[in-house]
Amino acid sequence: MKPAFPIGAIAALFLFTIRQMLRDAKFWAVAAAMFLPCALALLIRHFHPPIKSLDPVWHLYHGLSQFMFLMGLVPLACMIYGTGLIGTEAESKTIGYLITRRLRRRTVLLTKFAATTLVLIVACGVATAAIYASVVYRLDWQSLAPKSAALAQWNPAHELIVYLSVTALGVIGFLAIFSLIGLLTAKPLAMSVFYMVVVELVIGNLPARAREYSLIHQLRVSAAASIPRLVNLFQLPSELSAQLFPANGSGVPEVLIASAVALFLACVLVTVRELTPSKVARD
Repeated sequence: MKPAFPIGAIAALFLFTIRQMLRDAKFWAVAAAMFLPCALALLIRHFHPPIKSLDPVWHLYHGLSQFMFLMGLVPLACMIYGTGLIGTEAESKTIGYLITRRLRRRTVLLTKFAATTLVLIVACGVATAAIYASVVYRLDWQSLAPKSAALAQWNPAHELIVYLSVTALGVIGFLAIFSLIGLLTAKPLAMSVFYMVVVELVIGNLPARAREYSLIHQLRVSAAASIPRLVNLFQLPSELSAQLFPANGSGVPEVLIASAVALFLACVLVTVRELTPSKVARD
């Protein structure tokens, strides 16, 4: 007789992972860091001379959202949780208990991934909305819009929705990549930092086809597909801009495929490798 699918055990692990994250001081430290762009925006607006057009507001909003949030804080949060997704269970010796609950190792990995993804998407979404609120709060749109011809039709609410979706996509992609790295090496944090510097910050910004392997590049393409004016933020020559932001680019399929491949490889590794604290020791 074929054993029943352990939906109860999966649901219990899913909820346990969420409760474990919310009770951990590390999560609240990461969540507080997510609001640094919001605090910086309020600080800049407080000391900035009176705003005479929407241009500095637009650049502040997208500069913080792109360079500080999407390219920095979102990958950092995923790195912190992805590299220890299964390692924490091995170190606390609860992985054996989870397996005896008729949960395969890959099921444990995927369930914890789904729960962690949900929590991080919500946290990043709140932080994204906070950036939006801190930038557009108390702006005199009626007087500023006529002075900003190029931004007269600017719709920040639409761009907030775009950033919410792109941020969620980034969480899925980066968490999958760092979960794989966490199972590949005994020094996952060091390898993750190396990956971020070499692949995301260097290769991802090169005017070459290799940049397509960068998640940050694909997230930029995804955002620019819905916010065409975003290309102007990077102040690139028109020829280079056309290469980095193709007119028919989306970025979504590429990120989802990379996430699926990373999760598949992580499931293979977590199934065939012996999970001991020494194998998953964090830096």
